[in-house]
Order: sequence, then structure tokens, then C-alpha cells
Amino acid sequence: MTVLHAELAQRVAVDTAAMPWTAHDGIEEKLLEHAPGPRGLRRTALLRLPPAAHVPVPDVAGGSLDVFVLEGDLRDGALVHARGAYVHAPSDRGLVTDGGCTLFVKQRPAHRTARAVVDTRYIVFERSYTAGLWEAPLFSDPAGRVVLLRFDPGAKVAHHHHRDGEEFFVLAGELRDDFGRYPAHAWTRQPPDSSHAVESVQGAMMLTFAHHLQNVRSS
Repeated sequence: MTVLHAELAQRVAVDTAAMPWTAHDGIEEKLLEHAPGPRGLRRTALLRLPPAAHVPVPDVAGGSLDVFVLEGDLRDGALVHARGAYVHAPSDRGLVTDGGCTLFVKQRPAHRTARAVVDTRYIVFERSYTAGLWEAPLFSDPAGRVVLLRFDPGAKVAHHHHRDGEEFFVLAGELRDDFGRYPAHAWTRQPPDSSHAVESVQGAMMLTFAHHLQNVRSS
């Protein structure tokens, strides 16, 4: 069984634009994380699905999916979600695309499964704790919090600490911190008890996962 970026104590940064797509049963993938554990599977990937394809059901059942539609359409029953949609659902939900799509997909352990959909094209951002930073909560439960963050050009976030770690996926623009730069479609995991300062010269949008690693730290 493939294991990739499983160690939570290690910082990981991946520029997916530099990765090749790999094909499996007609579906293309860029795998970023695959970590089975006693509390469930952690799996993060970019998926490119042809028309009429289903989002693959993971080999390790259980937990929840966080899905962001980067291109195309995604259907959940009678509901069709367009580019910019965020979907939180049980990992075996049975999502399908009619016309083809590109997705950011994260499977993670969950105390209980739930469903939520947010069309981020119409979301209202609120001012965050520092000038030039805006936030829009997408989903929150005891297993973690998912937030969309928007950086105005030139915005800076001072040095801060992540007790439970953090993950983010850059949707647009570019970010920089103490360790490097992250262009669009870069994925990064900051380990628990880490710290950094973040800035964006040109502005950026990022999908952020927080407090979810505490659910698997002892796995």
C-alpha cells in the first residue's frame, strides 16, 4: 500500500504544477498525501475526471471528503456544483461529473459524517485579525475547520504559532513564508507546534485546514 507524506512532524510543500499526472482507470491524479492509520485514512490529491466519471471511493472506507471544484462540474445526486464549489461529504458519497472536472480532494478521519456545500463565487468575506486578510468559514466540526482566506496585495501575517498544525492549498496568486514561496496550486502542511510568518505580494486565495491534525496526531 502506498504511503506518502505520512509523518505529521515533517513539513511538506508540493508545487503541483511541477508534477506529472498519473492515470488510473481513466482518471488522472496528482497524489499529495496517502497515510493510512488506526483512526482512518488521510489522503490528499488533485483529480482530473473525464465526462461521466465518478470520484473514486477510497480503498480505506470511512471518514469525510473535502472537495473543491477547480474546473468543470461535480454532481451530487440532483445537485450540480460548478467551479468554485466546496463540498463536504461522507467519503463514500458517490460524486460524479457530467462534463469532466478537476478537483482538489481530501479524505480525513471524522468523528461523524455530515454534508455541506458552499458556492464560493458568492461568498462574503469578513475582515480577519490583520489588515489585508479576509476569511470565509466553509465548514467546522470537532474534527477540524475549513476556511477560505484571501490576501490583499501586500498583506502580511506576523509570525504566529500552529499548535495543531495547518494545511493550505493555494487557489490563486502566490504566498511566501519563512520557508519558501507557494504559487497557485501549491499544497503545504505545517506540522503541529510549528510557526511562520506569511505574506503575499500580488494577493492570493487559499483553502486552509486547521485543527484537523489533532484528530490523528496519535495515530
